Amino acid sequence: MSLENIILQAPQKSGVYIFKRDRKVLYIGKAKNIKKRLQQHLKQATVNPKELALIKNSDNVEWILTRNEFEALVLEVNLIQLHKPPYNVLHKYGGGYPVLLLTKDQYPTVKVVRGTQHDGVLFGPFLQVKKAYSVKRFIHKLFKLRTCDPILSRTEPCMDYHLGLCSAPCVGLISKQEYELAVESVKALLKGNVSDILPKLYEKIEEYSSRLLFENCARIRDQIKALESIAKGQSVALLPFKSADLFYMLSDKLGLFLIRGGKLLDKKVFDLNNSEELEELILGYYYFNPPPDILLSNFPIKEDIKKWIKERHRKDIDFSEEIPTELISLIEENLSEELTPQNIEEVFKKLGLNAPQIIEGFDISHFYGDYTTGSCVVWEKGKMNKKKYRRYRIRKVTKGDDYEALREVLLRRAKAIKRNKEPAPDIWLLDGGKGQLAVGVEVRNLFCLETKVMALAKGEEVLLTEEGKKLNLTENPILYRIFGLIRDEAHRFALTYSRKLRSKHFFKDILTNIKGVGETRKKIIYRNFESLYDLIEADESELKRLGLPISLKQEVKKYLEGG
Repeated sequence: MSLENIILQAPQKSGVYIFKRDRKVLYIGKAKNIKKRLQQHLKQATVNPKELALIKNSDNVEWILTRNEFEALVLEVNLIQLHKPPYNVLHKYGGGYPVLLLTKDQYPTVKVVRGTQHDGVLFGPFLQVKKAYSVKRFIHKLFKLRTCDPILSRTEPCMDYHLGLCSAPCVGLISKQEYELAVESVKALLKGNVSDILPKLYEKIEEYSSRLLFENCARIRDQIKALESIAKGQSVALLPFKSADLFYMLSDKLGLFLIRGGKLLDKKVFDLNNSEELEELILGYYYFNPPPDILLSNFPIKEDIKKWIKERHRKDIDFSEEIPTELISLIEENLSEELTPQNIEEVFKKLGLNAPQIIEGFDISHFYGDYTTGSCVVWEKGKMNKKKYRRYRIRKVTKGDDYEALREVLLRRAKAIKRNKEPAPDIWLLDGGKGQLAVGVEVRNLFCLETKVMALAKGEEVLLTEEGKKLNLTENPILYRIFGLIRDEAHRFALTYSRKLRSKHFFKDILTNIKGVGETRKKIIYRNFESLYDLIEADESELKRLGLPISLKQEVKKYLEGG
């Protein structure tokens, strides 16, 4: 039976419908009237390429009836997270962004986790993993919450204590009362209520001073300085909400802005195709990420979605479309900065060039001449396309010869282009100066490519063209954002690979000396962890999933500490 005939038999009731091909789930949707919604899919397929692809690739559609729309929404979300259909966007956000967990222990600590099902207090989310770990490191350095997890019974403090990252509650080098004050300070920091904790810290510094405990005074003084600095920053950028998530639609872009402690903390911008993707994104985001007290938006959010978010997190949340004027101007300024095909085309037209579709960026990295690597990153249609990144191990050149290393990388890339394994880019951007530019032009001419060649050195903001032009990128903000991003990404990708090669040698040497790590476990560790740090920071659940003993982390730490 054809898909059109199946849709004609669909019920005119609420529920969930499922597009399939050979029993594989392609798309899951919900509807108040399933038949009417499926007929809309058929109609939209005549004008929307994505809808056309869905209809063409489907050979069946099934449905599950529910008593009402809310039940349909709950079922839809759960089914999408279960099957992760390729035509749905909800599951892309269901993994959750990282959050900081302040644990519920006798001596609490902070951990970077995902999701909301954890015993403790959650802070976040962080839209970038690096930021979450950066805050975690800051907390250990400033407040010295324990770093071992779980807390161990020791006779001597670990290396982290000597590095100033832990107060060593495991050996009694800090009182329970003082440790609780540090935990309160961390809560104040993460909630943005810095002023609540400062009086207690000042009282503590007076107490230590009267007892001539000057080392303790110095530690509390550093905490006060850091918290006061944060408090000053908050008073400058204070917003009318302590904690809020703001969703703001502008054209086809959705901006997600996180407000914490009365200030704009982070943002992320999404490109959307329709209102369904907007709903899915909000549902997917809150499937795992904890909501704040207030959820703001410049568009109406359906009552069923509001109800689902509240019930999902068992929390009373205020929803509002009343956004303060000063916040709107800040949000729209952030969203307008996003690159669009129009402003990309305009800026390249001023340079006498057609707007490029593909730019490839290259960089070389090494460690004092060893572990030389090359990178190729790809900017395609306004975005970095990480699926097309390539990395190269350089083996044939003299140590430290960056020009020959670059030549090797470009030759290998050009051969792939000529063999139609890769599309020809519009521009090659090389990290370097005139020397690198000359190498790029030489290889380009050798293979008769029509690619333009340009160079941009690290730490410099001048773009060199093969025609001899020097463009100051600080005077071209959009151009700077494009080429600066590609250069920095090429540098990061090459450096990461070089470090990985170095760490693998170090990794192997260390694991050889760890008790209980045989060849099988070594292979599991090499496949799943890039460095010792990743292994030490891994969750217990991850180790259990891989069949590794929980004690392995402590054995590695013990070896590194010379024990």
